[in-house]
Amino acid sequence: MDDFDMGLLDDTTFKLAVLRQKMLGMYPVFMYRTKPKEEGEEYFADEWNLRKPLKECSLRIERRGEILLIVFTYKNPGVPPALFAVSKVDISSKTMDHYVKPVGDSSRYFAIRVTDEKGEREAVVGLGFRERDEAADFNQCMVNFQNAVARERLAHADEMTQQE
Repeated sequence: MDDFDMGLLDDTTFKLAVLRQKMLGMYPVFMYRTKPKEEGEEYFADEWNLRKPLKECSLRIERRGEILLIVFTYKNPGVPPALFAVSKVDISSKTMDHYVKPVGDSSRYFAIRVTDEKGEREAVVGLGFRERDEAADFNQCMVNFQNAVARERLAHADEMTQQE
């Protein structure tokens, strides 16, 4: 997949200081408009207009240090791909459920907290996959990221203890 201007996430220092690891790429995925919910309230795919997605996108999941970027792009005929939205997952300050939440009525849909390319506006959108296997791969990618960060933090804590 191509690189896109991702606003504040693409500054030169960040690009040089942090290893970028592509964890998953997928096309198509479907984005849906969701109704506003209170924090902690469950989302249901049946509440979304599943017959009429907001956008059909490509999905790229990229790890940059302890940050996970979930990047959604789209392509219109005759023009280069464009950024639809980004979810910047930082589990050092909030839990994964704040950013990515499975819905209560299907294993193929998730509620994702996204920002626009400048990081100024935030919304929760629905994410849907055609196949359960694709949704399972996405979910496993989230688990793998959390486990990797936890292992690295533990290893770092062990190093600090041994240095004392």
